[in-house]
Amino acid sequence: MHASSETHTLLIIDDQPQFAEDFRLLMGDEFHVVDAASGEEGLRRFQELAVDLVLVDLKLGRGIDGIETLRRLKRLDPDVAVIIVTEHASWETAHRAGQLGALDYCSKAPNLKELRAHLKQHLQNLAWRRAYRDELRRQYPALIGDSPAMRKLREEIEVIAPTDRLVLITGESGTGKELVAREIHRRSLRAERPLLVVNCSNLPATLFESEFFGHERGAFTSADRTQRGLFEEANHATLFLDEVGDLPLESQPKILRALEHGTFSRLGRSQEQRADVRLIAATNHNLEEDVAAGRLRADLFYRIHRLHLHVPTLRQRRSDIPLLVRYYLDYYSQALHRAVPEIPAEVMQAWQEYDWPGNVRELTSEIESVVLFSREGRIERSRLRCLSPTSNRPPDLFLPLFELPYEQAKERLLEQFQYTYFREKLARHQGNYSRAAEEAGVNRATVYRILGAPGEA
Repeated sequence: MHASSETHTLLIIDDQPQFAEDFRLLMGDEFHVVDAASGEEGLRRFQELAVDLVLVDLKLGRGIDGIETLRRLKRLDPDVAVIIVTEHASWETAHRAGQLGALDYCSKAPNLKELRAHLKQHLQNLAWRRAYRDELRRQYPALIGDSPAMRKLREEIEVIAPTDRLVLITGESGTGKELVAREIHRRSLRAERPLLVVNCSNLPATLFESEFFGHERGAFTSADRTQRGLFEEANHATLFLDEVGDLPLESQPKILRALEHGTFSRLGRSQEQRADVRLIAATNHNLEEDVAAGRLRADLFYRIHRLHLHVPTLRQRRSDIPLLVRYYLDYYSQALHRAVPEIPAEVMQAWQEYDWPGNVRELTSEIESVVLFSREGRIERSRLRCLSPTSNRPPDLFLPLFELPYEQAKERLLEQFQYTYFREKLARHQGNYSRAAEEAGVNRATVYRILGAPGEA
């Protein structure tokens, strides 16, 4: 792939051939230098070669300029390492290059030796960057599947990712919403910056603002030092809010302001700061119901609901199951140091027929168990939930209802649920109707109506 095991391929896109020639003379023992005189030619060479680093001149004499070349390189490979060089560096273009995912921005002016030291420093980081990227790809693979639903999702991501707009991802638990968020980030103009993840349901309301916006020393009793918050850490990067429907209600106005204006203030500090953050949110809630119930502010809902991606369930993309199985068999076999087990055809068919209420998360859990307990490449069928006689069977309490018309069955089931629910609430409160009603969020008359008042036969 490279010129030798010790050299790295450097693609220089510059309309001045002498610049690349000087590089060859100075760094021929460390780099295999390939040059292109225009952005368009550089893009072609990039697709033909295995390139370690790309050096792009900001101002190219003809065709597209360096910034547009950077943008298109990132479109071809979101992980490509690009350094923008220019005769006249400025903060504005440096900022723009950073937004588009340039690894660095530096001036040609000092001398080639200084630039060489710059490049060598980045090369030292290439190994761990690649190892980190490869591990991320193993844990969070590119979206697997070729079903119509997944092709549509990938097409939507392709359009949305480079826009830098806020995205809302919805879908059942276990469908892979974080995977979609990571794919959006990987294909975005911020791909060289981190993706910060916060699970809104894991942070208590009392700590949320401190974690999200940071705090000054002395802002509260245990604040013994100043701490940056997640929003500040995500400056020029991407922040992923998982389970956004669980945001504390009292914090929502400040979050809305941060999203709309890019401004925030740490707890204990009145002065506002700015942060350039791309936000991706995800939920398995029905957010419209949350708004109606008063758990989510309507203005925040309309702010985060502008660009919407829905992740299909696994039962809506059954044809993708063999591809997922093969990927995770390899993944867990490597992780658990086991031989890749063979999957009999009838097991694969059973997996494709099973409804997977836990979606891809449930499937990966099943495959991990299969690999862990396999022996000499053979699986233990007794551990397969898809082969259980009750795997797709409805609960026993439903069975008598199937003999009734739909409306009558629904009414009977509701009656059974209401009676069981309120009887349990009453038992929890030792027969105290008022406390049972308060916990259930209804008035006492409702409990009387369903269970009967105290003393009634």
